[in-house]
Amino acid sequence: MTNGFSGVLKLTDLDDFISPGQECVKPVEVRKDDLSKESISKIRIELEEDGTYSQRRDDGKVKVLDKVNITLSDCLACSGCITSAESILISQQGPDELLRILELNRITKESMMGKTENICIVTMGVQSVLSLAHKYRMHPQLAAEHIAGFFVELGADKVTMATIGEDFSLLESQKEFVRTYESNPSSLPLLTGICPGWVCYGEKLHPQSLPFISRVKSPQQIMGSLVKLVYGRELNLTPDQITHITLMSCFDRKLEASRLDFSLPDYRTKDVDHVVTAIELEDLFKRFGKSLPECSPEKLFDLFPGKVGGSEVRSHLGSGSGGYAECIHRAMSEKLFGREPETIAWKQGRNSDIWESVLHDDNGKGVLKFGIATGFRNIQTIVRKVKSKVMTAQLPHYIEIMACPTGCLNGGAQLRAEGELLVSRELAQKLERDYHSLPLAEEIQGVEYLYESIGNEDSDLYQKIFYTNYHPVKKSEGLLGSTVLW
Repeated sequence: MTNGFSGVLKLTDLDDFISPGQECVKPVEVRKDDLSKESISKIRIELEEDGTYSQRRDDGKVKVLDKVNITLSDCLACSGCITSAESILISQQGPDELLRILELNRITKESMMGKTENICIVTMGVQSVLSLAHKYRMHPQLAAEHIAGFFVELGADKVTMATIGEDFSLLESQKEFVRTYESNPSSLPLLTGICPGWVCYGEKLHPQSLPFISRVKSPQQIMGSLVKLVYGRELNLTPDQITHITLMSCFDRKLEASRLDFSLPDYRTKDVDHVVTAIELEDLFKRFGKSLPECSPEKLFDLFPGKVGGSEVRSHLGSGSGGYAECIHRAMSEKLFGREPETIAWKQGRNSDIWESVLHDDNGKGVLKFGIATGFRNIQTIVRKVKSKVMTAQLPHYIEIMACPTGCLNGGAQLRAEGELLVSRELAQKLERDYHSLPLAEEIQGVEYLYESIGNEDSDLYQKIFYTNYHPVKKSEGLLGSTVLW
């Protein structure tokens, strides 16, 4: 499973996704009320052969320490390792838990003869759909409908695409960049914050990068808020009456969904309840003895019929990760010079995972620079530069950052066709072509009508749906003095 995470969250020659009993800094609980002040200095903590921890006194008395129940939230708040324990992800965000959720929804509906108001909605990311379509050599729209049929068969009620969330994420990214450019240009560059692997890395190891990261939420998390806070309101349902599942391209999205910032504590629920990946879905096909073409198709569902599309697999201009840099480039060209370019010239930087474009004024002078940076080594370079004002000035004004090399289409949980000889980079290029062959989500302004329902930009609901915050994680000194260093 660990291969599904982005490279940012993995260490060479180390299993970063440690089990709680290995070197987690929160493996056991020592209750201070069990210790007298006189005896504390005379106690040793030892690791036994069976993997348990014992409290051993100088007088020879030994006590086996209780294991602490570790959650994904604990992992995100801890700097002992870069990401979370693999065993925690398996238990809290794995396929078995997905099946349990869907089976419970199905059984509840059957026992109550459909009278329960609770619903289960699945949102699919276009990158995962393309991966599965490529695997089974199906048209993306047809593949999406067969995937939807599989989810419905397992117990889901409705399946939609994440297009609305993508549209809103792009629109809010435009607004945020314009605000920053007009009010505080010296605070640029603005770095996208939609990649959870990159955000987790910044919070745990490079807090100086956090002020530069865009606060706009990812499409997954915007969809979570739209499903539970807007769509649910239209149905007179509270957030805890809606189960929201997403299909995404890498395991890092599981970490993102588990952030406390994306919870609804008043209802004891989260914006996204469970994340499943393409590679896990493929494993479920095998478990049920079928392939994707053998699943009965189901029409995709529009959350807001006739307004914005969720029933079609669509793309956006720019990269296969959502086209953020291209979107901001086009928006600034329109705002500053009243023209939107037909095409944008992207030039490769010092390696194949760095791309840059320049917005020129009417005299040909470069005004703004935009960048796309993917992969860990390029992220490290950016992080080093934002430590220095001189070096920061050398960076593009806006950078689309993704932890996985080449971007989300090359997410760690993507699939490849049987017997295919393409390496991951070549496969990503093939999926990129497939992505740009999709119909364009041409008028992202089609979501404007929803803004009226959500309210003004200063409202709590607006901020909850579209924006988030980041939190530097303090360095932890483990029980055994063990932390992971980079």
